[in-house]
Amino acid sequence: MNYLAHAFLSLNDIEIQVGNLMGDFVKGNKFLLYPEKIKQGILLHRRIDHFTDQHQLVHEAINYFKPAFRLSGGIFVDILFDHFLANDERYFKDDQLMSFTMDVYENLKNSEPIFDSRMKQLFSYMSLYNWLHNYRYQEGLSKSILGMCKRYPVLGNGETALFVIEHHYEELKSIYTSYFPMLNEYVNETSQNSNGKNNPF
Repeated sequence: MNYLAHAFLSLNDIEIQVGNLMGDFVKGNKFLLYPEKIKQGILLHRRIDHFTDQHQLVHEAINYFKPAFRLSGGIFVDILFDHFLANDERYFKDDQLMSFTMDVYENLKNSEPIFDSRMKQLFSYMSLYNWLHNYRYQEGLSKSILGMCKRYPVLGNGETALFVIEHHYEELKSIYTSYFPMLNEYVNETSQNSNGKNNPF
């Protein structure tokens, strides 16, 4: 899942949310260097990614990007699912998305002293260009995918990924609609059952 989903799936806890959004930048046992709630957020990020990577519905979505993209389809699905989440009235009604994203930026700003240089750069761009809210719009989705492919050419042609999305938008949205409540339920159930234990899964 991408940034909006990780921010949303953080159990309404500010520190867990910060750790969840830091997850891509903290490898191995380095999570042990952080305060308890930040650690829980980092490990929650790993559980979300593991569940997502293994789920059959996500594999079905990735298949739409094959054979044009042999390995990077999952990245495009992550970004696209943030677009669907941003427009999902089950979770964000009216102006709730804007309010939520402003709170996320404020939480990250207050935690900036613990970020490494990569996370600081990510947060700078995320807040400056309001990534989390702009996922709602087709333009924001396009800019995110094209920008990612420009920074990492190995991913492939961003225009081709957008073509796939345009021609299979409803099918991919249907997969998201079925999948995301399962992920949300998984996060809530595993977090209640883990009792704060530092178990990646």
